[in-house]
Amino acid sequence: MNTEEKLFEILKKCQFKVSKDTREDLRGKAYFAIKGDSFDGNRFVDEALRKGAVIAVTDDIKKIGDNIYFVPNVLNTLQNLARKYRQTFQIPILVIGGSNGKTTSKELVRDILKTKYKVCATEGSLNNHLGVPLSIFSMNKKTQIGVFEIGANHPNEHIELLNIINPTHVVVTNNGMDHLEGFGSPSGARKANKEIYDWALKNRVKVFVNKEHKDLMSDSKRNIRITYPEVNIKNTNQNPLTVVWKQKKYKTKMFGNYNIENVLLSVSVGKNFGVTVEEALKTICKYKPTSKRSQFLSKNKIKYIVDCYNANPTSVSLSLQSFIKSTNGPRGVILGDMLELGKYSASEHKKIASYVLKQKIDQVIFVGKNFKIAVGKTRKPHDWFPDSVSAKTWFDKQKFKSYTFLLKGSRGMKIEKIIE
Repeated sequence: MNTEEKLFEILKKCQFKVSKDTREDLRGKAYFAIKGDSFDGNRFVDEALRKGAVIAVTDDIKKIGDNIYFVPNVLNTLQNLARKYRQTFQIPILVIGGSNGKTTSKELVRDILKTKYKVCATEGSLNNHLGVPLSIFSMNKKTQIGVFEIGANHPNEHIELLNIINPTHVVVTNNGMDHLEGFGSPSGARKANKEIYDWALKNRVKVFVNKEHKDLMSDSKRNIRITYPEVNIKNTNQNPLTVVWKQKKYKTKMFGNYNIENVLLSVSVGKNFGVTVEEALKTICKYKPTSKRSQFLSKNKIKYIVDCYNANPTSVSLSLQSFIKSTNGPRGVILGDMLELGKYSASEHKKIASYVLKQKIDQVIFVGKNFKIAVGKTRKPHDWFPDSVSAKTWFDKQKFKSYTFLLKGSRGMKIEKIIE
């Protein structure tokens, strides 16, 4: 029996409870000493065992002792064990990938399926090479359906994640201008998303495809498809997002008309797994966005639409269009730099800045060096700040009573701190 086989037998005994964080309750869990750019889990092996971990898995050969297992690469071992654990389940598993809307779609699908099944879904945005195996280990014997999100920022990463999860169904939400630094170009981003369809074709896996997206229909033409929307759900273009089905209105708690695509996908998935359209829409109306995605906040008589978990040219354009179309009265936008755009950064920031400054917006605030370059020497009214800290100092001194603000920017810009 090799080391991985031994570890799998140990994981069986501890019911596949794993952790990579010594700040958690480690009693009865297997600790995996993961290394990252700014941390090394190997430093905490002894602490993990003191705190009750049944074993510690390390790739530091200097770590020796009872219940310590050495492997050449802890992350690879974790992924291999997760892959093997997934093979013990004979249940539907849906993977959601794409450029924008992955997390919201995943959460809506999760909630809809929960009305009928025991569902295990990705927590937050644990959608990468580390988050995916951890998500798989969150399944247990009671799980009836799995819903997992995958994200990528370089070619072939989707394939690696799909090989771990081995789903029965997949979906690509859309193609957009995300992670251009890693994908090289918009066509590179589309090609990366097509990896999901290619994997599904090779493995005879069904794909959900939005038939209103010609690019998705083209890229999936050889796949076994379930196309949507399957029912006539109309968008009223109101905020929060309100839809009509069979002459009945359903008012959600999501802000941004672009969320209609997340609604249509989740209703289709629910319908294909036996959840009625009415039940799905009622469930969607109960869903409350979190984690700075399409969130609505009211503070000191100022309204905020907080959509700054992440940003790329596609998602920023959609957010701005929805905001401009659905808000009245005094309004403003706070835009932070869009990161990871590589050679497209200058041109895409300039496009967004130019578009915003042409609109009827009472207060425009740019944050970050990329937008500084983009606005140049324009005389059109706006304010600029190098970071969210300096922007907050200024913002707190202003009087924006009765305003509605849209906050949008990449995660690294931490735009939400301006209103904290």
